[in-house]
This record gives sequence, structure tokens and C-alpha cells, in this order.
Amino acid sequence: MVSCLGIFRELSNSPNRESDDALILKAVMEQLSIYKARTQTMTPEEADTADLGSWDMIVPMCESYPRLRHLIALQRSKPVLMVNPPESVLACYRLSMYEAFARDPSILFPATEARNIQGASPLKPPAFDGAGGLWVKRGDVHNTCTHDVVYARDWSEVEAIRQDFASREISSLILQEHVDGDLVKFYGVGPGRWFTYFYHDPSTARKLPFDIDILAAMAAAGAGALKLEVFGGDAIITPEGRIYLIDINSWPSFARVRAEAAIQIAWQLRTRLKTLQAVRRP
Repeated sequence: MVSCLGIFRELSNSPNRESDDALILKAVMEQLSIYKARTQTMTPEEADTADLGSWDMIVPMCESYPRLRHLIALQRSKPVLMVNPPESVLACYRLSMYEAFARDPSILFPATEARNIQGASPLKPPAFDGAGGLWVKRGDVHNTCTHDVVYARDWSEVEAIRQDFASREISSLILQEHVDGDLVKFYGVGPGRWFTYFYHDPSTARKLPFDIDILAAMAAAGAGALKLEVFGGDAIITPEGRIYLIDINSWPSFARVRAEAAIQIAWQLRTRLKTLQAVRRP
């Protein structure tokens, strides 16, 4: 019988999603049990001291840099399959993510610039036109609190945001052009096995026309650039029907579609485990 260990996300990295993040992992493990896999879940703190080398597959939702480096070291010493791989989770850190997007000409994303923020020197304004406002985002992990991603109406508001980031020992930030349109959230597995989307706020969405094939392809390209198999993210649909990829991350909560997502993710993991079994079979 194949075995699969799930490691929960750190509570500090699940702002307002603590239970949702845990529930999707539990649901996937339950589904894998139906597929005749031996499963177990651990908190990140439990995994820190556990012997992880005996598992056929590890599913890490954890995001802290030391834990991901520990999993990378484990992979180098033991043939443990990980989904998503810790290198891919690190690639979702914002600075790395936009660098990966920039290397793929098929991915359209808003004008984005990085800045180091420690020290007293004022930030250099971006080259793009911020007349419509801009977003200031911490440069490493995705949101850990409500003020990790902040909208600034103009450049005069950015310094206060920088000071807040610096006071929390954040070393870098992202300046990103604001793009007008409908904000959609998407989930995917594969890429290519399953994809869905919904409006972030259906009550205010303008339901601007767009091509779902392009949205799915853009999401798949973003996941492919980061080598993610289980992913979610955000995109903007403009009034002209253009689609901009805003963010993509590893193992989102899948809260609105948890039941269906658990089946699709478990199917993907089972497929990967069967492939591993075939390779190992003498």
C-alpha cells in the first residue's frame, strides 16, 4: 500500500483561512484513503521533528523558508515524491513568481517593479504610470495579514506603507500597476486535469465578456512556470476582454469548491503515486 503524508500550512500563513486550508488537506487525505492509500496529517511543528523519509509522497502546504529548505534537503537524500515540490512553493514567493512570469511571453501581468525597502532612503517611483493607483505588496510570501497587500491611490501614500513593511522586517516589496476590471479567482489541478473560476465579489462584478480558454491557458502557463500541480490564483478581466495574471500560489484553500476539488486533487496524487510505483517495480 502506498503512503501519503500531508503537512498543514502554518497558521500565520493562513490569514482568515486557517480552517479552510486544513479542511481541504483533510478532505484530500480522506479521498486518498478511499483510493487505498495509507494517509496521515501533521502540523508543521510535528513535521519538524518527524522522520519523513519513510513516506512515498509528501503533500506540503507549509510555506516557511526553513521548512521548505528542510524538505528540499530530504528530497536530495530520499526518493520522496512531493506535490507541490518545495522548490515550487519557494517559486511562489512574489519576487520569484514575477521573475518566472517575465520569462514566459504567453503570460500577461500588470507592470511590476521590485524594491528593497530597508534603510532610510526614499523609494524610487516606478517607471509605469500610476495615475490609476498602484498596489504595494510584500515581496516574499503571500498574505499573512490584511496589510501585506495595500492599494495606494497615488505615490504619496507609498512611503507610509514602506515604513509599515520595514517595521515588520520585510526586506522587499512589489510595486504593481492597478488594472481596472473584474477580479476573478481560479483553481486548478494538473495543469490540464481540472480548472474552475469565480468572481471575487459577484455583487460588484461587471461580468465583462472574456474567453475562458484564454483564462485557463494563462493559469496553466503560470502554474507551469512555477511547476505547480495544485494551484490557485487571481486574474483581472479588463473591459476590453484582456486577461492579466495577478497571483498564483500553491495549495490554496479551495473553500468554495472543496468537495469537487478534493476528488480532483486526490485523483492527481493517485496518478502520480501509480507512476512512481511503476518506476520502482522491478
